[in-house]
Amino acid sequence: MWLSGLCLVHCLAFPLAVLMAPTLANWLGATETMTHWILFGIALPISAVALTRGYQRLHSGLTLVLGYTGLALMLFAVSHIFGSELEVLLTVIGVSVVMYAHWRNMAGHQGATP
Repeated sequence: MWLSGLCLVHCLAFPLAVLMAPTLANWLGATETMTHWILFGIALPISAVALTRGYQRLHSGLTLVLGYTGLALMLFAVSHIFGSELEVLLTVIGVSVVMYAHWRNMAGHQGATP
């Protein structure tokens, strides 16, 4: 449960990162691709463990599929499979789907109906 919570906090920090982006534009511009790969490399194992453990406890196939679909969209974005022009859109959708899956895991662990 704490991994889903950690991922949710990370995902909610995204708006703050967007606000800070203009300040860090030179650094981000020079290392954008590497930064995205590093962030994806951090998100992937944490999310995979949290989603798998959530599935083992809650048996919610929908939550598992949502989480891994979001991770796949993030991978498509960072690897530019569909071109660099779709990177931002795919990343935002992927992160949002993963965040929703983690929210479902957390709500399920607390006994709420997601």
